[in-house]
Amino acid sequence: MRTYNSISPRMYGNPKVHKNNFPMRPIVSDIQGPTIKLSRYVAQILTAAYDQNNPYYVKDSFDFSTQVIGLQLPPEHVVISLDVVNLFGNISKGLVLTAIDFNWDKIEPCCGMSREDFKEIISFLLDSGCFVFDGKFYLQTFGCIMGSPLSPILALYVMDYLLAISIPKLTFTLAFLKKYVDDLIIALPLLGIDEIIEVFNSFDQNLKFTVEREDDNNSVPFLDTRVCRVDNTIKLDWYQKGTSSGKYIHFLSDHPIGIKINFIREQKNRINRICDITFRDSSIRRLCGLLLENSYPKTMVNKLLFSTSDIPRHREEPPQDVDIGETQVVYRSLPNIHNLTNKIKDCFRDRKDLRIVSQCKKRVSDLYSRLKDPVPVSLRSSVVYEIECDSCHETYVGQTSQWLKNRITLHKSDIRTNSPRCALSTHANRLSHNIDFDNVKILDTNSNYRKRCILEMINIKTQRSQINKKTDTQGLSPIYAYLLEYTRNRPFFDGPVDG
Repeated sequence: MRTYNSISPRMYGNPKVHKNNFPMRPIVSDIQGPTIKLSRYVAQILTAAYDQNNPYYVKDSFDFSTQVIGLQLPPEHVVISLDVVNLFGNISKGLVLTAIDFNWDKIEPCCGMSREDFKEIISFLLDSGCFVFDGKFYLQTFGCIMGSPLSPILALYVMDYLLAISIPKLTFTLAFLKKYVDDLIIALPLLGIDEIIEVFNSFDQNLKFTVEREDDNNSVPFLDTRVCRVDNTIKLDWYQKGTSSGKYIHFLSDHPIGIKINFIREQKNRINRICDITFRDSSIRRLCGLLLENSYPKTMVNKLLFSTSDIPRHREEPPQDVDIGETQVVYRSLPNIHNLTNKIKDCFRDRKDLRIVSQCKKRVSDLYSRLKDPVPVSLRSSVVYEIECDSCHETYVGQTSQWLKNRITLHKSDIRTNSPRCALSTHANRLSHNIDFDNVKILDTNSNYRKRCILEMINIKTQRSQINKKTDTQGLSPIYAYLLEYTRNRPFFDGPVDG
């Protein structure tokens, strides 16, 4: 649970474009937060203990489809959707602890501590909702933090507790009730709508529900489906919100063709799995129109969506069931470079223990400005950095997983004590040079230690004047060393390396 390179969580907002006046959904990015490991630990315990076989739980749209499609409703029954207003932000600590007590018989076998200790940890995490916004520090004094790994599972337990207490108070029987986090889809008698809203809203003063009734077509949206009541039979259709942009992976985007092909296949597969047979054809035609708007060739779309033959999956997709005995499959990624990446992947086609995935280096996030407060350079961690000598302007390249300021402090200590373990200390003391610690540059960031070491060696090799020892790059592949050396001052020669 210990951490040595944490930073204060950053708060930012995402606009709710489907609501009036576009309110902001506050999200706290808890990545590298001081309590992130403890939150994940508690979330793992609660997730392992959660009963996914309860009659209300819905895992996803596919699970929902298998549970309700084709159900027959009694006469005078309708379908409604209930939604909690700002569930995470309105869950009180007392309600969370009560829900934990209510489910302790399920949690205890997965938890290696007493109930009091476990509840104390949860209380500590709920009281530690500090974050930074616009350069100022704030403390969330009520509710669960949107962005914490602990909040979703706590919301599940609270909602289950709410249903367990509230449903027995109803004077009628529900035909069905399914729940996905804070979204409820319910089939009930027409005259019971007002009663169920009153009972659910009286459960807790902070949790309030909004209701969406059937439209003129006797349908209500839930997840990415539209629940339709046709002659009192439940049928599902593919649904997209009115605010949906219809933007998918564009055909001209910098993605491997295999990703685009498999995207179309999986979208068709999704429609076939969640839609009733009476709605499938119309949903497929809607998908066809959206793909054409995203510049997919009509011949490709027609072949993938409307062909009756079984089209084999593109070879870039890993086989689902590969019998490789006890061999452990290793996954690696390569940047998607036109006319090169697939040739490299072909070299490893016979390797049953290796899966290579093409990775697009261009990201949508690169097009937009940063919403979160920047992390100060001194508090950056898992970085490759460069320090320049102020006297001779030679450079030193290093890497660290801790705060950069701590690594700089260690460099200063090595120079002060004339430690021989560091090339920077040797350079500064042997030549009586001054090191410019005030202008440290970050060259790369990577949380993987092995990759970070490779990046460090590559950056050392590409420096024209270097303070580093020669031993600092001994772990670099001779192939990389050759490419870096011979492309520095001359065109690259794609031929044999002289012995």
